[in-house]
Order: sequence, then C-alpha cells, then structure tokens
Amino acid sequence: MNRRTLLKSAALLPAIATETVISPNLARKRSVRFAYLGDTHITPDAKPVEHIAKCFRHVQNQADKPSFILHGGDVIMDALAEDRQKVQQQWDAWNKLVKSDNSLPIEYCIGNHDIWGFENAKTDLLYGKKWAIDEMKISGRYRSFDRNGWHFIILDSVQPKPDGKWYTGNIDAEQMDWLKADLAKTSPKTPILVLSHIPIFSPTGFFSETNVKDGMWNISAGLILANTPELLKLFYQYPNVKAALSGHMHLLDRVEYNGVTYLCNGAVSGNWWKNDVYQQTKAGYALFDLYDDGSVERTYLSYM
Repeated sequence: MNRRTLLKSAALLPAIATETVISPNLARKRSVRFAYLGDTHITPDAKPVEHIAKCFRHVQNQADKPSFILHGGDVIMDALAEDRQKVQQQWDAWNKLVKSDNSLPIEYCIGNHDIWGFENAKTDLLYGKKWAIDEMKISGRYRSFDRNGWHFIILDSVQPKPDGKWYTGNIDAEQMDWLKADLAKTSPKTPILVLSHIPIFSPTGFFSETNVKDGMWNISAGLILANTPELLKLFYQYPNVKAALSGHMHLLDRVEYNGVTYLCNGAVSGNWWKNDVYQQTKAGYALFDLYDDGSVERTYLSYM
C-alpha cells in the first residue's frame, strides 16, 4: 500500500491522526493490518454498549479491513472494587456484544480494571487475573504469538503492591525471565511488536499539573512502568524490537527512542463515557500496518 492509497482509504472514515513512516525500502510489503481497541470500559448501560457496537462496525466497515483486533486492556469498566454480580454483568455485556457485533479474532492484554481485586473475594479461585483470563480465553497473563512474519509479545503490566493491594505497574521477575528468553529465541530477522496495558515509555504521565509539586515531577508506577529503565536496556539489545503499544492513559502519543516506536493509543471510551474527549484525545481506535522491513504505520480514527 502506498501513501496515496493509505490516505484515500483513511479518508473514507473520519480520521483523528494519520501517521506515515517513510521507509527507505521502497519495495517493502505489508505483512499485516490489525485494529487496536483499548479501554472499552464496558458496562451493561446503553451508552457503552451502543458506542462499542458502533466502534466494532466502524472497524469492520473499513475499505481495507484489518485481519484481527488487538485489545489493549480494560475491557470492562471495573473489577477492582466491584462484587461478583457486578463484575459478571460487565463480562456478560462484553461477550454478548462481541458475539453479536464482531466477526474479527481478538487478542487480549489484561488491564488493571479487568482484575478482580474485590477485598472480600481474596479466597475465591477467580480472584485476581484468573477471571479475566477465563473471559478473554487466553493461555495466560503474558504470552507471544507470530502473525505473518511479525512476532507479537503481550505483557502483563499490572501487579499487586507489596501490601497485597492492587495495583502498581511493572513487569515481575518471573515474566521478565520469560521475556528475555522469548526475545533470545526469536530470529533477529523477525520484527517484534510488544503490547502492555500500562505504557513502558510515554510522555502522557506529564499531562496533569497534579503530578508536579514544588517544581518536581512525580510520575507514579500506576502511569508508567516502574522498571522501564530495565526494559529500555533490554530492548536496546534487540534491534528487531520495532514497536511497543499501550493504552491505560486514554491519550494519544508517539515516541521514538533507540529504534523503538512507543505508541499510546487513546481509548474507545474517551473520558470513561462521561464525554467523547479526554484531555485533547477524542474517543477512538487505531489501525496499524506492519511491514516486512520492520516499519510501522498508525492511523487513529474516531468512530463517532
């Protein structure tokens, strides 16, 4: 797909931001196109259900249709502070909507609000991430897979705090060992895309004046991962790590650092369904085109 074709396709539906990376490889070929949907925050209420259904239709009505959906986490509004009945209602609303309004395969990443952290449920077998894993029908809290010449790594970026309460953002030791092994066994000729719910590297933590006090910025691990420096050093060892996607912040950004493109990708729910804009980012989703030379293109779209 050339630039002219991409812009013509994007113009069929209202785009918020279209980013085209000019690759020195003029003979490159697109490997895969997928849609990134994140922070859907569904409830059984009419507005979330109707708007997410509209988003699904918007994705599937693209002239150049994506082959699958990558969900960046926070599928449901909240399981951290809700009891079993309210959490079940949210998952039921999501599964019903997926069945009725979506025909594309979905690959999920666990978000903080997908975790059942209800204090009175700590002895329940579904407490923590088990319930989300079951509803998402995924093999585990982190995993990797291959798609058309690209290697996808989905991380679990949400962990309990030392006091056992949820949540803080980091990649735990067990997962870090797995990540290092997965990177090492992947061919250096295979481009890699990483997905985490909480951003690995992003300026979005600087969006609020409440994060600065007495001239000092205080960016919590609830916004950006606590062990980002370790991950940056790790990715630097593997030049085939090309992109790292995230959600969580409901904001849109793009950062280029040491050969990796870090992209935070807005939110389907906008301002948690209060309105369609959070800060300066409109509710929407992203289309990603990945190429055989490792280049990445993103188009952010409003589905309203």
